[in-house]
Amino acid sequence: MKKISILYVLVPLAFIAFAISGCGEIKTTSYFTPTKTKLKDFQAVQFETFDTEIEDFPKEALAKIPAESAALLDSKDKFKEVSNSEITNIPASDTIIVLGEVAEFRPSSDISYEGGGIKFGEVSITIKLALLDKATGNEIATGEINGFSSMGFMAKDIYESMAKEIVKYILEIY
Repeated sequence: MKKISILYVLVPLAFIAFAISGCGEIKTTSYFTPTKTKLKDFQAVQFETFDTEIEDFPKEALAKIPAESAALLDSKDKFKEVSNSEITNIPASDTIIVLGEVAEFRPSSDISYEGGGIKFGEVSITIKLALLDKATGNEIATGEINGFSSMGFMAKDIYESMAKEIVKYILEIY
Protein backbone atom coordinates (compact mmCIF):
# COMPACT_ATOMS: atom_id res chain seq x y z
CA MET A 1 0.00 0.00 0.00
CA LYS A 2 2.86 2.41 0.82
CA LYS A 3 4.45 1.72 -2.59
CA ILE A 4 1.29 2.83 -4.36
CA SER A 5 1.09 5.99 -2.23
CA ILE A 6 4.69 6.81 -3.03
CA LEU A 7 3.99 6.36 -6.76
CA TYR A 8 1.05 8.76 -6.53
CA VAL A 9 3.42 11.35 -5.09
CA LEU A 10 6.55 10.68 -7.17
CA VAL A 11 4.94 10.47 -10.61
CA PRO A 12 3.33 13.94 -10.43
CA LEU A 13 6.52 15.40 -8.94
CA ALA A 14 8.59 13.88 -11.75
CA PHE A 15 6.18 15.29 -14.34
CA ILE A 16 6.36 18.75 -12.78
CA ALA A 17 10.18 18.60 -12.74
CA PHE A 18 10.30 17.69 -16.44
CA ALA A 19 7.74 20.35 -17.32
CA ILE A 20 9.48 23.15 -15.44
CA SER A 21 12.91 22.32 -16.86
CA GLY A 22 12.00 24.03 -20.14
CA CYS A 23 10.72 27.25 -18.57
CA GLY A 24 13.72 29.40 -17.73
CA GLU A 25 15.71 30.08 -20.85
CA ILE A 26 16.99 33.61 -21.49
CA LYS A 27 18.86 34.53 -24.67
CA THR A 28 20.44 37.80 -25.69
CA THR A 29 21.85 38.74 -29.09
CA SER A 30 23.27 41.98 -30.38
CA TYR A 31 24.52 43.73 -33.47
CA PHE A 32 26.54 46.94 -33.51
CA THR A 33 27.89 48.97 -36.39
CA PRO A 34 31.67 48.78 -36.61
CA THR A 35 33.49 51.84 -35.31
CA LYS A 36 37.08 53.04 -35.47
CA THR A 37 36.71 55.11 -32.29
CA LYS A 38 38.37 53.55 -29.27
CA LEU A 39 36.59 54.25 -26.01
CA LYS A 40 39.82 54.19 -24.01
CA ASP A 41 40.26 57.79 -25.17
CA PHE A 42 37.32 58.73 -22.91
CA GLN A 43 37.29 58.95 -19.11
CA ALA A 44 33.58 58.58 -18.33
CA VAL A 45 30.42 56.81 -19.46
CA GLN A 46 27.02 58.28 -18.64
CA PHE A 47 23.98 56.00 -19.08
CA GLU A 48 20.65 57.74 -19.64
CA THR A 49 17.28 56.24 -18.71
CA PHE A 50 15.98 54.43 -21.77
CA ASP A 51 12.94 55.69 -23.69
CA THR A 52 10.03 53.98 -25.40
CA GLU A 53 6.75 54.81 -27.06
CA ILE A 54 5.42 51.33 -26.28
CA GLU A 55 2.53 51.69 -23.85
CA ASP A 56 2.64 48.27 -22.16
CA PHE A 57 6.41 48.07 -21.66
CA PRO A 58 7.34 47.76 -17.95
CA LYS A 59 8.46 51.27 -16.98
CA GLU A 60 10.87 50.02 -14.29
CA ALA A 61 12.94 48.36 -17.03
CA LEU A 62 13.66 51.74 -18.63
CA ALA A 63 15.77 52.67 -15.60
CA LYS A 64 16.78 49.17 -14.48
CA ILE A 65 18.70 48.11 -17.62
CA PRO A 66 20.91 51.26 -17.78
CA ALA A 67 21.48 51.12 -14.00
CA GLU A 68 22.59 47.48 -14.19
CA SER A 69 24.77 48.28 -17.21
CA ALA A 70 26.43 51.17 -15.36
CA ALA A 71 27.09 49.08 -12.25
CA LEU A 72 28.54 46.22 -14.29
CA LEU A 73 30.75 48.50 -16.43
CA ASP A 74 31.93 50.36 -13.32
CA SER A 75 33.09 47.06 -11.81
CA LYS A 76 35.43 46.55 -14.79
CA ASP A 77 37.60 49.58 -13.81
CA LYS A 78 38.10 50.80 -17.38
CA PHE A 79 36.77 54.33 -16.95
CA LYS A 80 37.39 56.97 -14.30
CA GLU A 81 33.63 57.31 -13.76
CA VAL A 82 30.57 55.35 -14.87
CA SER A 83 27.13 56.53 -13.84
CA ASN A 84 23.46 56.31 -14.68
CA SER A 85 23.04 59.98 -13.75
CA GLU A 86 24.58 63.25 -14.92
CA ILE A 87 28.39 63.34 -14.85
CA THR A 88 29.59 66.86 -14.07
CA ASN A 89 33.10 66.42 -12.69
CA ILE A 90 34.64 65.17 -15.96
CA PRO A 91 34.73 67.33 -19.11
CA ALA A 92 32.04 66.62 -21.70
CA SER A 93 34.81 66.05 -24.27
CA ASP A 94 35.94 63.03 -22.22
CA THR A 95 32.47 61.57 -21.65
CA ILE A 96 30.39 59.09 -23.61
CA ILE A 97 26.60 59.07 -23.32
CA VAL A 98 24.70 55.79 -23.79
CA LEU A 99 21.15 56.26 -25.06
CA GLY A 100 18.64 53.47 -25.48
CA GLU A 101 15.17 53.15 -26.92
CA VAL A 102 12.96 50.12 -26.58
CA ALA A 103 11.88 49.69 -30.19
CA GLU A 104 9.97 46.42 -29.89
CA PHE A 105 8.33 44.56 -27.05
CA ARG A 106 6.34 41.38 -27.36
CA PRO A 107 4.77 40.22 -24.11
CA SER A 108 3.30 36.76 -24.06
CA SER A 109 1.07 34.76 -21.80
CA ASP A 110 0.60 31.76 -24.09
CA ILE A 111 1.21 28.37 -22.54
CA SER A 112 2.36 25.53 -24.78
CA TYR A 113 4.15 22.22 -24.61
CA GLU A 114 7.41 22.31 -26.53
CA GLY A 115 10.62 20.30 -26.48
CA GLY A 116 9.70 18.22 -23.48
CA GLY A 117 8.67 21.15 -21.29
CA ILE A 118 5.89 23.58 -20.70
CA LYS A 119 6.59 26.97 -22.22
CA PHE A 120 4.82 30.00 -20.78
CA GLY A 121 5.26 32.01 -23.94
CA GLU A 122 8.22 34.11 -24.92
CA VAL A 123 8.84 37.73 -24.06
CA SER A 124 11.06 39.57 -26.51
CA ILE A 125 12.60 43.02 -26.27
CA THR A 126 14.59 44.98 -28.83
CA ILE A 127 16.60 47.97 -27.64
CA LYS A 128 18.29 50.33 -30.07
CA LEU A 129 21.42 51.89 -28.58
CA ALA A 130 23.56 54.88 -29.46
CA LEU A 131 26.90 55.83 -27.95
CA LEU A 132 27.45 59.58 -28.30
CA ASP A 133 30.30 61.98 -27.67
CA LYS A 134 28.81 64.19 -24.93
CA ALA A 135 30.63 67.33 -26.13
CA THR A 136 29.65 67.14 -29.80
CA GLY A 137 26.61 64.86 -29.82
CA ASN A 138 28.24 62.87 -32.61
CA GLU A 139 27.48 59.17 -32.80
CA ILE A 140 30.37 56.92 -31.89
CA ALA A 141 28.47 53.68 -32.42
CA THR A 142 24.94 52.39 -32.82
CA GLY A 143 23.49 48.98 -32.34
CA GLU A 144 20.66 46.76 -31.32
CA ILE A 145 20.22 44.28 -28.50
CA ASN A 146 17.53 41.61 -28.50
CA GLY A 147 16.49 39.79 -25.36
CA PHE A 148 14.25 36.73 -25.21
CA SER A 149 12.80 35.09 -22.12
CA SER A 150 10.87 31.84 -22.36
CA MET A 151 9.43 32.41 -18.89
CA GLY A 152 6.58 34.46 -20.33
CA PHE A 153 7.23 37.54 -18.19
CA MET A 154 9.91 40.15 -17.63
CA ALA A 155 12.41 38.66 -15.23
CA LYS A 156 15.39 40.18 -13.43
CA ASP A 157 17.61 37.82 -15.42
CA ILE A 158 16.61 39.38 -18.73
CA TYR A 159 17.65 42.82 -17.43
CA GLU A 160 21.00 41.41 -16.33
CA SER A 161 21.49 39.57 -19.61
CA MET A 162 20.83 42.71 -21.66
CA ALA A 163 23.11 44.77 -19.39
CA LYS A 164 25.89 42.22 -19.88
CA GLU A 165 25.47 42.45 -23.65
CA ILE A 166 25.73 46.27 -23.54
CA VAL A 167 28.87 46.13 -21.39
CA LYS A 168 30.37 43.39 -23.57
CA TYR A 169 30.14 45.67 -26.59
CA ILE A 170 31.53 48.71 -24.77
CA LEU A 171 34.51 46.63 -23.63
CA GLU A 172 35.05 45.29 -27.17
CA ILE A 173 35.57 48.81 -28.50
CA TYR A 174 37.50 50.00 -25.47
